[in-house]
Amino acid sequence: MRKILLLIPLLCALAAAACGPTMKTAVKDGKIAPAFNDTLWDKDYLWVRGFGAANPNHTTDSQRRIMSREAAIAHAYQRATEVIYGSNVEAEVQIIDAVSQGSTIDTSAQGLISQMELVSTEFLDDGGCAVIMRLPRAVLQAAGLTGGEQK
Repeated sequence: MRKILLLIPLLCALAAAACGPTMKTAVKDGKIAPAFNDTLWDKDYLWVRGFGAANPNHTTDSQRRIMSREAAIAHAYQRATEVIYGSNVEAEVQIIDAVSQGSTIDTSAQGLISQMELVSTEFLDDGGCAVIMRLPRAVLQAAGLTGGEQK
């Protein structure tokens, strides 16, 4: 009985967190959905989505999935940097045939952006990947930045 009483506050906290605004999936039936949000600000987080395509030259499903996930994470980092710092960001992503080949982001942004949390990873039927990441507003505020409008 005591264990059950200890679990009740945890379950209530999880239920409350699940009801808060979060970014919804962009994958439908194994493909990119026809409509989705790329970014979302709520009272606690900046949410961003990133996509990565599978490289057809990779010989195994594991290679394609791992590399498309890495490309999606790099894309999410770039998107977050652009949202936070605006269009004056020094970011470069090399894309060849819609597959991310390399990505660099100005090192002044890396410290802040590296504190992002990977929330979800979804693979597409073709081996591509969609990720959702979030950055706490508290991190932005501690860095002296304010961001976006709460929705």
